Amino acid sequence: MAEKVIIIGAGISGMSAGCYLQMNGFETEIFELHNQPGGLCTTWERKGYHIDGCIHWLVGSRPGSGLYDAWNELIDMEKLEIYDHDVFFRFEDGNGNYINFFNNIDKLEAELLEKAPEDKAVISDYIGAARRFSKLKMPMGKPRELSTLTDGLSALIHFGPFMPLLNKWSKVSIASFAGRCKNPLLKKTFGSLFIPEMSVVFVMITTAWMHNKIAGYPVGGSLHFSRLIEKKYLESGGKIHYNSRISKILTRKSGEKKHACGVITDRTETYNADYVISAADGYNTLFEMLEGQYTDAKTRLFYEKELTFPSYFQLSLGINRVLETEASSLIFPLSAPVELEPGNVIRDISVRVHSFDPTLAPAGKTLLTAMIISNDEAYWSDLRMNDFRKYKAEKERISRELTEAMEVRLGPLALHLEMSDLSTPATVVRYTNNWKGSFEGWIMTPRLGLFKQLPMTLPGLDKFYMAGQWTAPGGGLPTALMCGRGVAQLICRDNGKKFTNRLVSV
Repeated sequence: MAEKVIIIGAGISGMSAGCYLQMNGFETEIFELHNQPGGLCTTWERKGYHIDGCIHWLVGSRPGSGLYDAWNELIDMEKLEIYDHDVFFRFEDGNGNYINFFNNIDKLEAELLEKAPEDKAVISDYIGAARRFSKLKMPMGKPRELSTLTDGLSALIHFGPFMPLLNKWSKVSIASFAGRCKNPLLKKTFGSLFIPEMSVVFVMITTAWMHNKIAGYPVGGSLHFSRLIEKKYLESGGKIHYNSRISKILTRKSGEKKHACGVITDRTETYNADYVISAADGYNTLFEMLEGQYTDAKTRLFYEKELTFPSYFQLSLGINRVLETEASSLIFPLSAPVELEPGNVIRDISVRVHSFDPTLAPAGKTLLTAMIISNDEAYWSDLRMNDFRKYKAEKERISRELTEAMEVRLGPLALHLEMSDLSTPATVVRYTNNWKGSFEGWIMTPRLGLFKQLPMTLPGLDKFYMAGQWTAPGGGLPTALMCGRGVAQLICRDNGKKFTNRLVSV
């Protein structure tokens, strides 16, 4: 009889783990608090528009990296339509000046030198690193817990030529790198690349991936992508319990050791298992479902000190117009500042124009989305719980003020507006239970470096594993996939099985 594995969370990591465990002859069940798969990798419908909430680019979208091979184990990648953006984003200052941050390295270099010749040295550093990283082929890899001396030597040979560059730029934040610029337009452009506290090496490597066309956008959006992995999992014999929040992970003592042996749902239903994986929120797993019993000082310090990706608002607008000539991503000044929450006033906005994906809007219409950083998830969660009327009023105010302030650049939006939707940090918490409403777990800061990870196992608890963005700084879909794959490899090892990436016959 097959051994039973319970997986908490039907995000990309949880479903990936489930797929690989089914391939290896385990019986698995996934428990998901939402009513659909994907976690943050999701899409929702409003008035005929499909609002995409996640994928900007998919690393491993085409052959040329180990990640493509890994995705191809779960999805027929040849059937996935991929769109490669020409421009990563266009930064405008509102006075007619702009920089197109091209994905092609040669075009990007020419654009930056033309717009900011006084910053030739900074541009040379960025472009030189991106060109060098474009030669780096990312291997599929395996969990640190399974790495052997041979694996270490192989990684040293593979990454060795790139290590000086990786070490140098992993120690510099995006904010620090941007601060070297003399040209104010270039300074703001570099500063807008991603989260300011993140190591600049992350965006250098992303530029390299974009240049190589291995980080395109999968047409159909995030939920469509998640559904493809869900389909693989269900066809492999797995089972998903939706609308099932786990309140406690069960343990039992066996000799001198404790083992995970099942879960209890918030409806007090008990499910037993031989193994338990949490691909859910890290804080909730460690300090609530396991009541803080299996954390060491190092892990507690990590949760106390390290930076998480912030929470966010997403404004989504459906307009009865086609914006074919616009870049797919725009950053520009608002006509007036907008206060999102006490102490958080924004003057610029980043807007995605989803004309590149016809599945997200009816014909002849366009979906616009703007992801906006929040500084205070607790404010929104408390407001929604304690004063829902004010919560709704604030959502309406922010939507209205942002839409009006965007018209200086995008024209009379209100005249063509068919749909308006604003998700808040409280929305993120409700649907994903992510700690602080974070959108990707831990930020890969210069202090953490490139290869820092939290263990997939916990001290004092056997037959329990963690997977997903809370075990590996940097987050994103590739991290979720490889954590899911890795935890399946660990369970196979601990069960005495040889790991396979194909469904075994029963």
